[in-house]
Amino acid sequence: MKNTLLLPALAACLLFASCQKPSVSPNADNSTIAGRRGADDAPVPPPSNLPAAVQASFTARYPTATRMEWQAEDGNTWKVKFFVGTVRWKAFFRADGTFISASLA
Repeated sequence: MKNTLLLPALAACLLFASCQKPSVSPNADNSTIAGRRGADDAPVPPPSNLPAAVQASFTARYPTATRMEWQAEDGNTWKVKFFVGTVRWKAFFRADGTFISASLA
C-alpha cells in the first residue's frame, strides 16, 4: 500500500519542481543581472558607436521614452527597444537619423 501512494507523490513532486521558474543568473561579466529590466534600474548608456544623428532623431520623436536598449542591426540600421509609460516599443532608424518604423515590442 505504501508503494502505491509513494509513486504518485514522487511524480507530483517532480512535476512541481520542473515547473519552477529558473533563478536569475549573472551575465558573462558578472556586473549586472541578466533578464528584464525594472523601472528602478539604472539607465543603460547608449553604445559608444551610436551615431549622434540617430540619438537626436530618437529623442525628438520619443521625448518621454525610458529604458532604451540599443542594438546595431547592420552597418546602416539601428534598433532600439524602449518604454513609453508602461508600453514596450521597438523602433528602427538609419545611421543618418532617418526614422524607418516602430511597433509594439
